[in-house]
Amino acid sequence: MVTAGFLSAKTIRLTTDGSNKRDPVFIDGGATLVYGVDEHRDLIRLWQIDLETLKAKPYYESANRHHVEVAFSGDGRYVSYTECTGNLTAQFVIKDLQEKKDYFVKHSGRGGTRSPAFAPDNSVVVYAFAEKGPQQLWSVDMEAKNKKQLTQCEGISNWPSFTPDGKTIIFSNTRENNYEIYSMDADGSNEKRLTENTIMDIRPVVSPDGKQIAFTSLRNGFYNVYVMNIDGSNIRRVTDSEERDDYPSWHPDGRRLAIVSERKGKFDLYMVEVPSSGKITAKR
Repeated sequence: MVTAGFLSAKTIRLTTDGSNKRDPVFIDGGATLVYGVDEHRDLIRLWQIDLETLKAKPYYESANRHHVEVAFSGDGRYVSYTECTGNLTAQFVIKDLQEKKDYFVKHSGRGGTRSPAFAPDNSVVVYAFAEKGPQQLWSVDMEAKNKKQLTQCEGISNWPSFTPDGKTIIFSNTRENNYEIYSMDADGSNEKRLTENTIMDIRPVVSPDGKQIAFTSLRNGFYNVYVMNIDGSNIRRVTDSEERDDYPSWHPDGRRLAIVSERKGKFDLYMVEVPSSGKITAKR
């Protein structure tokens, strides 16, 4: 039986508490899912769920600050997130779990860092920040040094995601007065537009094999999850809901996505199967 709002019968509900969730990401080879939870108004906390037992617990035993938009390096050595430090202030943290060291990215201005993404070879972490003018994409090394601005474009840039070979970054930008998805070389050159849609396409994330992009779109009037080929062709709808389906994250097997799905005002994590390439359900 197909769960209401999903196009695949192979859908698994992972949580049932209904709390507001965000930014799921797989670790431990797909055995664990880490995600953010709005525990209360003053705390967004990282949680983790064992996908075999479906038992959830806090990622950190104690937390008294917001930890948002978490990312892990492919080998699990590094974790990065934005940590709120006060009213309208935050710091971008890179933690070396092997050496047990923390590094902090320094920027002028009072904006917050967004959406970190590790290069597959751990050479850099790319993120979004508005230092001067609109939000751009930047990179630093694993010790938060050698800061470089990668984009210098109009509009807001956000949600970088690397291809597995580390040569290409997929991201969204608002220069067309709505979010569209673009690709560029890892150094910021050779930019290409992948979607042409009058309503926003956000949170693109590249599949483990580098052949597909999952993203959230309002192209049907509601937040739903879609996938497309890496060049922007062959768009397929993964969910079909009149509430909110968002935050897609690829399982390492490349066949499934974890998403945050709203049902009757409650938000939970689901695992959904990606439709085959032959099932085109949306236009570019």
